[in-house]
Amino acid sequence: MNKVLRKGYNFIEVVMIILIIGILAGLSIPRFASFSMIKLSGAVKKTVSDIRYIQQLAISQHQDYYLNFNAITDTYEARRVLDNAYAIDPFTRANMQTNFTTDPQYRGIDITGVNFGGTSSLRFNWKGEPQDANGNPLTNSGWINLSYGGNNITIYISPNTGRINW
Repeated sequence: MNKVLRKGYNFIEVVMIILIIGILAGLSIPRFASFSMIKLSGAVKKTVSDIRYIQQLAISQHQDYYLNFNAITDTYEARRVLDNAYAIDPFTRANMQTNFTTDPQYRGIDITGVNFGGTSSLRFNWKGEPQDANGNPLTNSGWINLSYGGNNITIYISPNTGRINW
């Protein structure tokens, strides 16, 4: 009755474990790529929602409002033209400011380009018409480009109506 006690794993067991881990890792990598697109889509939806809100705020209050986008700091803010007071965010009740660098939900989103008639500000008059920073009507579609994880989405604002698409 010679019993041999076995300690550890044999070579085939180790190879099989490594193989299974490799297959699982290979299947999960494409899913991580989709997470970056989900995060970017969320940032686009927030930005579009904020633009629409400012347009509606301008119409409802018969006041001109603007959104100023900063591609260097990856931020934007909304203010009233008359006194430069911040618009109030309807959800947080704080000043309407978005910082893609520090916001944990959108950290890493880059504003890679902005153009509203040669300016980085989108203004809405009391009729909801989009304008550049100087109050001139947009003659071409204005746009904001957001990127994250190698993906880019451009938001377009149509002249005259302010219709938004991406």
